[in-house]
Amino acid sequence: MTSKYRPDIDGLRAIAVFAVVGFHAFGVMGGFTGVDIFFVISGFVISTIIFEDFENKTFTFNDFYQRRVRRIFPSLILVLAASSIFGWFFLFSDEYKQLGKHIGAASGFLSNLALWNESGYFDTGAEKKPFLHLWSLAVEAQFYFFWPIFIWVLWKYKTNKLLILFIVLAISFGLNVWNIFSDSTFSFYSPLTRFWELLCGSALAYLLIFQPQFSKVLDSRSNLISILGALLMLGGLAFLTKELDFPGWWALIPVLGAGLVIATGRSSWIGRKILSHPILIWFGLISFPLYLWHWPLLSFARILGDPPRSLIITLILASILLAWLSYKYIEKPIRRGGNKNIKTVILCFLLALEGLFGLYIYKSEGLTDRLNHIESWQISNSIHSQLDWPETNNKTKECTKKYGGDQYCLISNIDKPPTAAIIGTSRANDFYFGLSEYIQHQGGNLLLLGAGGCTPFFEIDLIKNSAAPNLNCYQRTKDLYRFVLEDANIKTVFIAFNHNAPFSNDYIMLDKLGQITSDNKYQNIVQALVRTIKMLQNNNKKVVLLYDLPNLNRDIKECALVRPYFEKAKCSTKDVAFVNDFDQYEKMISEVQGKTGVNVFRGNQYLAGIFPIDRDENLYYRDATHLTYRGSMFFADKYQFTF
Repeated sequence: MTSKYRPDIDGLRAIAVFAVVGFHAFGVMGGFTGVDIFFVISGFVISTIIFEDFENKTFTFNDFYQRRVRRIFPSLILVLAASSIFGWFFLFSDEYKQLGKHIGAASGFLSNLALWNESGYFDTGAEKKPFLHLWSLAVEAQFYFFWPIFIWVLWKYKTNKLLILFIVLAISFGLNVWNIFSDSTFSFYSPLTRFWELLCGSALAYLLIFQPQFSKVLDSRSNLISILGALLMLGGLAFLTKELDFPGWWALIPVLGAGLVIATGRSSWIGRKILSHPILIWFGLISFPLYLWHWPLLSFARILGDPPRSLIITLILASILLAWLSYKYIEKPIRRGGNKNIKTVILCFLLALEGLFGLYIYKSEGLTDRLNHIESWQISNSIHSQLDWPETNNKTKECTKKYGGDQYCLISNIDKPPTAAIIGTSRANDFYFGLSEYIQHQGGNLLLLGAGGCTPFFEIDLIKNSAAPNLNCYQRTKDLYRFVLEDANIKTVFIAFNHNAPFSNDYIMLDKLGQITSDNKYQNIVQALVRTIKMLQNNNKKVVLLYDLPNLNRDIKECALVRPYFEKAKCSTKDVAFVNDFDQYEKMISEVQGKTGVNVFRGNQYLAGIFPIDRDENLYYRDATHLTYRGSMFFADKYQFTF
């Protein structure tokens, strides 16, 4: 039994990479499902090799893992190295710091886990993460690590291999569906909820190798089955959108489609005439380096500016050229020829070295001093330093350990019990330092509790209506309020959240108590906030709403900072303006205040002439929506007018 080359598999790889590149470059609606097609292909190909080697008694772990290293590492090392060099010259320190973190994660094939706690795959900010796409490579690598060991156990104990394979597949699929509504980030990135897609390819490989009757059935209806599979894949590309709860049940469409096409590839017309076309085969052969190259090029272009369509097309053509060069002059020579052991060791060493360099970049805060010799950088460096908040890592760890905070936990004085708490989204984080300064002057101690993106409504879950992170805000917020209610020392609770997020169509509201009956979203939000405030007031807590600050029409860094090797900033600070979208929010605050008598601190009244940047080029915003430390401290002497 020996594996035979399947040209149709390379053709299918081409279709998958076309879909992904189309999604990333031009927003092709369901193009992200190309990754799911890749997963099925990978599961099928790798399992075919393993099953046949075990059956022929030729399998060795050393040979298997060495082949994986020589297959994956060369192009990955090249892309990581090129990106780190580009970042060295053109990225700001905060951007280079994040890049370093992701280089470290990618080198250890942990990108999916690193991205798990960051923004979701479909979030706007995600397009500026050059290694976002490596989450799928991490899932595959994790599968490659565990799957041969699992098969070795099955062969050793002569179990019902197919039955156990389907049981594991079903468990993984079940975890995916079970978590898609409670924690869609977990379902999207976790290997536990993605392995079922690779296992579908594995099950297909087992059936084709060890169940001859299965192959006969397929061959007798190969054209019909392959057409059905092709329609499913095309349906996924045409109708699945990023607003759906993906992967979930929806992922069955591209996965089953790919499985049916692979199963009939050798005998179907689609497999022989379309997928085996020389052009598709060529793109299939370079599909892996093309996948690696295209996204960093697009992402860096979006970091540096707003690339026009012509530049995007140029970058895609460049990624095809780089992919071909990588395949011809890097991948093929390393995968073939002698000295395989030496090549493997060198590749492992180089990838480990890149990983360590990435972690060094991250730990060194993006190597801030690397470009001081550049005049444009010297001019803007003093401004750039204002974007950095005080180092709070140790305080945050102590706070979390003592108070069980979630994403945000910080306290003015760890040795004193808190007398006040601020709960909310990243807006609470923004207000914290200035408010803490004021409360300390009053003899109090402020505790920050909250989670980014979790609007602090009690017993409410605002769920992002897409495959971006579902933060399980209901349980997070419930735990925070429970702690505040049980702590008698906390007399005052501040609430802060983004003024337009609750009203956005990107969010749907779930009421855990079943008390919201109106179909009007605005009324639901008012009712939820009133219920939250009264719950606190009924437990003898003074409540203060921190009136939200306006967003900017652009990221202030683009206008205030000169990017290294660029002659000027992308825009002038005169182009920065506030976005006035407070109509619904103001109406809500007034209505809630009338129903509860809650105190409201209106910090927005102090913005004229100062925010977002003053005459001395002091920054009060650090992006389009969040304050710098200076911006937070600006309000430290303003709160006295409220209390």
